[in-house]
Amino acid sequence: MTKLVAFDLDGTLNMTHTYAVAAYQEALKELGAGPVAESVIRSRFGAPFRDDSLFFLGDDSEETFRRFYRAVERHWTPLMRERAQTYPGVPEMLGELKEQGYVLAVCSNAKEDELEDVLGVLSIREYFDYIQGLTTRQDKAESLGVLMERAGADWCCMVGDRFYDREAAKANETAFIGCRYGYGGTDEFGDGDLLAEDSVEIPGLLKRLASSTPWRKPWLKPWRRP
Repeated sequence: MTKLVAFDLDGTLNMTHTYAVAAYQEALKELGAGPVAESVIRSRFGAPFRDDSLFFLGDDSEETFRRFYRAVERHWTPLMRERAQTYPGVPEMLGELKEQGYVLAVCSNAKEDELEDVLGVLSIREYFDYIQGLTTRQDKAESLGVLMERAGADWCCMVGDRFYDREAAKANETAFIGCRYGYGGTDEFGDGDLLAEDSVEIPGLLKRLASSTPWRKPWLKPWRRP
Protein backbone atom coordinates (compact mmCIF):
# COMPACT_ATOMS: atom_id res chain seq x y z
CA MET A 1 0.00 0.00 0.00
CA THR A 2 1.34 3.39 -1.02
CA LYS A 3 1.45 6.22 1.53
CA LEU A 4 2.18 9.38 -0.45
CA VAL A 5 3.37 12.65 1.10
CA ALA A 6 3.18 15.54 -1.36
CA PHE A 7 5.24 18.58 -0.41
CA ASP A 8 4.85 22.09 -1.66
CA LEU A 9 8.27 23.62 -2.35
CA ASP A 10 8.31 27.37 -1.63
CA GLY A 11 7.77 28.10 2.05
CA THR A 12 7.64 24.41 2.92
CA LEU A 13 11.04 23.01 1.94
CA ASN A 14 12.71 25.98 0.28
CA MET A 15 13.48 29.36 1.89
CA THR A 16 12.54 31.04 -1.38
CA HIS A 17 12.86 34.58 -0.07
CA THR A 18 16.66 34.25 0.11
CA TYR A 19 16.79 34.87 -3.63
CA ALA A 20 13.28 35.45 -5.00
CA VAL A 21 12.64 38.81 -3.35
CA ALA A 22 15.73 40.34 -4.96
CA ALA A 23 14.92 38.73 -8.32
CA TYR A 24 11.40 40.16 -8.33
CA GLN A 25 12.50 43.59 -7.17
CA GLU A 26 15.13 43.87 -9.91
CA ALA A 27 12.77 42.59 -12.60
CA LEU A 28 9.94 44.91 -11.61
CA LYS A 29 12.33 47.84 -11.52
CA GLU A 30 13.38 47.06 -15.10
CA LEU A 31 9.73 46.94 -16.15
CA GLY A 32 8.92 50.25 -14.47
CA ALA A 33 6.71 48.68 -11.81
CA GLY A 34 8.95 49.08 -8.77
CA PRO A 35 9.75 49.54 -6.02
CA VAL A 36 7.66 46.79 -4.43
CA ALA A 37 7.84 45.99 -0.71
CA GLU A 38 9.35 42.67 0.33
CA SER A 39 6.20 41.79 2.27
CA VAL A 40 4.11 42.10 -0.89
CA ILE A 41 6.45 39.86 -2.86
CA ARG A 42 6.50 37.26 -0.08
CA SER A 43 2.70 37.20 -0.07
CA ARG A 44 2.80 36.02 -3.69
CA PHE A 45 5.00 32.98 -3.09
CA GLY A 46 3.09 29.85 -4.07
CA ALA A 47 0.91 31.55 -6.68
CA PRO A 48 1.09 30.51 -10.35
CA PHE A 49 3.66 32.67 -12.11
CA ARG A 50 1.15 33.86 -14.69
CA ASP A 51 -1.03 35.25 -11.91
CA ASP A 52 1.96 37.27 -10.68
CA SER A 53 2.22 38.99 -14.05
CA LEU A 54 -1.33 40.28 -13.69
CA PHE A 55 -0.87 41.15 -10.00
CA PHE A 56 2.30 43.21 -10.42
CA LEU A 57 1.80 44.64 -13.91
CA GLY A 58 -1.99 44.83 -14.16
CA ASP A 59 -2.00 43.12 -17.54
CA ASP A 60 -2.67 39.47 -18.33
CA SER A 61 -1.72 39.60 -22.01
CA GLU A 62 0.69 37.02 -23.38
CA GLU A 63 3.18 39.71 -24.39
CA THR A 64 3.28 41.22 -20.89
CA PHE A 65 3.60 37.80 -19.31
CA ARG A 66 6.57 36.93 -21.52
CA ARG A 67 8.30 40.24 -20.70
CA PHE A 68 7.74 39.63 -17.00
CA TYR A 69 8.94 36.04 -17.20
CA ARG A 70 12.14 36.95 -19.06
CA ALA A 71 12.91 39.81 -16.67
CA VAL A 72 12.48 37.66 -13.56
CA GLU A 73 14.39 34.74 -15.09
CA ARG A 74 17.46 36.89 -15.76
CA HIS A 75 17.86 37.49 -12.03
CA TRP A 76 16.16 34.40 -10.59
CA THR A 77 18.48 31.67 -11.83
CA PRO A 78 21.85 33.15 -10.83
CA LEU A 79 20.53 34.30 -7.45
CA MET A 80 18.90 30.92 -6.80
CA ARG A 81 22.12 29.05 -7.57
CA GLU A 82 24.03 31.35 -5.22
CA ARG A 83 21.62 31.71 -2.30
CA ALA A 84 19.06 28.87 -2.21
CA GLN A 85 18.77 26.92 1.02
CA THR A 86 16.30 24.65 2.75
CA TYR A 87 14.57 25.41 6.02
CA PRO A 88 16.54 24.02 8.98
CA GLY A 89 16.03 20.30 9.49
CA VAL A 90 14.43 19.62 6.09
CA PRO A 91 16.98 17.06 4.79
CA GLU A 92 16.86 15.14 8.07
CA MET A 93 13.04 15.22 8.09
CA LEU A 94 12.88 13.87 4.53
CA GLY A 95 15.36 11.12 5.36
CA GLU A 96 13.30 10.10 8.38
CA LEU A 97 10.14 9.84 6.27
CA LYS A 98 11.88 7.72 3.65
CA GLU A 99 13.07 5.35 6.38
CA GLN A 100 9.46 5.07 7.58
CA GLY A 101 8.36 3.91 4.13
CA TYR A 102 6.56 6.96 2.80
CA VAL A 103 6.60 7.74 -0.92
CA LEU A 104 7.69 11.39 -1.22
CA ALA A 105 6.82 13.89 -3.92
CA VAL A 106 6.97 17.59 -4.68
CA CYS A 107 3.75 19.18 -5.94
CA SER A 108 4.26 22.83 -6.82
CA ASN A 109 2.90 25.68 -8.94
CA ALA A 110 6.05 25.70 -11.09
CA LYS A 111 7.37 23.90 -14.16
CA GLU A 112 8.96 20.51 -13.58
CA ASP A 113 12.33 21.52 -15.03
CA GLU A 114 12.45 24.48 -12.65
CA LEU A 115 11.61 22.21 -9.72
CA GLU A 116 14.36 19.80 -10.70
CA ASP A 117 16.83 22.68 -10.86
CA VAL A 118 15.95 24.04 -7.42
CA LEU A 119 15.89 20.62 -5.76
CA GLY A 120 19.32 19.89 -7.20
CA VAL A 121 20.76 23.12 -5.82
CA LEU A 122 19.15 22.39 -2.44
CA SER A 123 20.72 18.88 -2.53
CA ILE A 124 17.43 17.15 -1.66
CA ARG A 125 16.40 15.71 -5.05
CA GLU A 126 17.41 12.19 -3.97
CA TYR A 127 14.59 11.98 -1.44
CA PHE A 128 11.75 12.34 -3.94
CA ASP A 129 10.07 9.62 -5.96
CA TYR A 130 7.89 12.01 -7.97
CA ILE A 131 8.11 15.63 -9.13
CA GLN A 132 4.78 17.16 -10.13
CA GLY A 133 4.69 20.59 -11.72
CA LEU A 134 1.70 22.72 -12.63
CA THR A 135 -0.60 21.20 -15.25
CA THR A 136 -1.98 23.04 -18.28
CA ARG A 137 -5.09 23.89 -16.25
CA GLN A 138 -2.93 26.05 -13.93
CA ASP A 139 -4.68 24.45 -10.96
CA LYS A 140 -2.92 22.87 -7.99
CA ALA A 141 -5.87 20.65 -7.14
CA GLU A 142 -5.60 19.14 -10.60
CA SER A 143 -1.83 18.78 -10.22
CA LEU A 144 -2.24 16.92 -6.93
CA GLY A 145 -4.84 14.63 -8.48
CA VAL A 146 -2.50 13.83 -11.37
CA LEU A 147 0.32 13.12 -8.92
CA MET A 148 -1.82 10.79 -6.84
CA GLU A 149 -2.81 8.90 -9.95
CA ARG A 150 0.81 8.61 -11.08
CA ALA A 151 1.89 7.30 -7.69
CA GLY A 152 -1.03 4.91 -7.29
CA ALA A 153 -1.59 6.41 -3.85
CA ASP A 154 -3.75 4.55 -1.36
CA TRP A 155 -3.29 7.31 1.21
CA CYS A 156 -2.02 10.86 0.75
CA CYS A 157 -1.16 13.95 2.74
CA MET A 158 -0.48 17.36 1.20
CA VAL A 159 2.06 19.42 3.14
CA GLY A 160 2.26 23.14 2.41
CA ASP A 161 2.20 26.69 3.67
CA ARG A 162 -0.48 28.35 1.53
CA PHE A 163 -4.22 28.14 0.94
CA TYR A 164 -3.47 26.71 -2.51
CA ASP A 165 -2.15 23.59 -0.77
CA ARG A 166 -5.09 23.35 1.61
CA GLU A 167 -7.60 23.74 -1.22
CA ALA A 168 -5.80 21.09 -3.30
CA ALA A 169 -5.98 18.64 -0.39
CA LYS A 170 -9.66 19.39 0.18
CA ALA A 171 -10.52 18.97 -3.51
CA ASN A 172 -8.84 15.56 -3.56
CA GLU A 173 -10.19 14.52 -0.13
CA THR A 174 -6.74 13.96 1.32
CA ALA A 175 -5.07 14.77 4.62
CA PHE A 176 -3.33 18.14 5.04
CA ILE A 177 -0.55 19.59 7.19
CA GLY A 178 -0.09 23.36 7.20
CA CYS A 179 3.39 24.83 7.60
CA ARG A 180 3.14 27.94 9.75
CA TYR A 181 6.84 28.69 9.32
CA GLY A 182 6.27 29.48 5.62
CA TYR A 183 4.72 32.41 3.75
CA GLY A 184 1.01 31.90 4.37
CA GLY A 185 -1.05 34.11 6.63
CA THR A 186 -2.76 32.83 9.76
CA ASP A 187 -6.13 33.15 8.02
CA GLU A 188 -5.15 30.61 5.35
CA PHE A 189 -5.63 27.60 7.64
CA GLY A 190 -8.74 26.15 9.25
CA ASP A 191 -9.44 25.51 12.92
CA GLY A 192 -9.18 21.76 12.46
CA ASP A 193 -5.91 21.74 10.51
CA LEU A 194 -2.77 20.16 11.92
CA LEU A 195 -0.04 22.80 11.80
CA ALA A 196 3.74 22.45 11.91
CA GLU A 197 5.67 25.27 13.54
CA ASP A 198 8.93 23.71 12.32
CA SER A 199 9.78 21.14 9.66
CA VAL A 200 10.96 18.64 12.29
CA GLU A 201 7.37 18.36 13.54
CA ILE A 202 6.10 16.95 10.24
CA PRO A 203 6.92 13.22 10.84
CA GLY A 204 5.01 13.23 14.13
CA LEU A 205 1.99 14.92 12.56
CA LEU A 206 2.02 12.46 9.67
CA LYS A 207 2.03 9.56 12.10
CA ARG A 208 -1.07 10.98 13.78
CA LEU A 209 -2.84 11.47 10.45
CA ALA A 210 -1.90 8.07 9.04
CA SER A 211 -3.45 6.37 12.06
CA SER A 212 -6.61 8.48 12.11
CA THR A 213 -7.56 9.05 8.45
CA PRO A 214 -8.85 6.17 6.31
CA TRP A 215 -6.94 4.53 3.50
CA ARG A 216 -8.59 4.85 0.12
CA LYS A 217 -10.04 1.88 -1.67
CA PRO A 218 -8.85 1.94 -5.30
CA TRP A 219 -12.36 2.07 -6.70
CA LEU A 220 -13.27 5.03 -4.49
CA LYS A 221 -10.30 7.30 -5.18
CA PRO A 222 -11.87 10.76 -5.73
CA TRP A 223 -8.92 12.03 -7.76
CA ARG A 224 -9.66 9.62 -10.63
CA ARG A 225 -11.13 12.11 -13.08
CA PRO A 226 -12.37 11.56 -16.64
